Amino acid sequence: MIEAKINKENLIKFLKNIRYKDKIELEIFLGKKYREEFIKTTLKNKNTTWMLQDKSNNPIAIGGVVFHCFDGLKGGQIWLLCSNDVNKHRHYLFKYIKNKLDIFKNEFDILFNYIYKSNFKILLWLKALGFCQEYLKNNDFRFFYYKKEGVDFDIRRFTC
Repeated sequence: MIEAKINKENLIKFLKNIRYKDKIELEIFLGKKYREEFIKTTLKNKNTTWMLQDKSNNPIAIGGVVFHCFDGLKGGQIWLLCSNDVNKHRHYLFKYIKNKLDIFKNEFDILFNYIYKSNFKILLWLKALGFCQEYLKNNDFRFFYYKKEGVDFDIRRFTC
């Protein structure tokens, strides 16, 4: 697998083969016009976004980090979406993501995001990588986060 360029053509190709669970999550977070919003937002943040493709140039996964500042802390909102072909490359992808997360853990004080119920299974893997989760009033979502040792932040800021 190789990294692909973040461009409109590759993003459209990815969205044509996106996993159903991830499509649902995009619709929940971005609305009915999720395709247009996703492409626009991703192109705007292409410097902090990566995409992997197979030898046939088919996108397998896309992810990234968006910078946020909280009370002087450097926060990174991490995200990942996969194509229907992800299971063929699961081992390599998880190894790649773990390496990315290790880099982000050094670069940011806090890593976080919200996850929709269609993807709750990945929380087990994130827990093994040192992430915590918080249950929210809305059971359809969970908040997950990683914080560097010694970093103190008010989790209520994220979970209200």
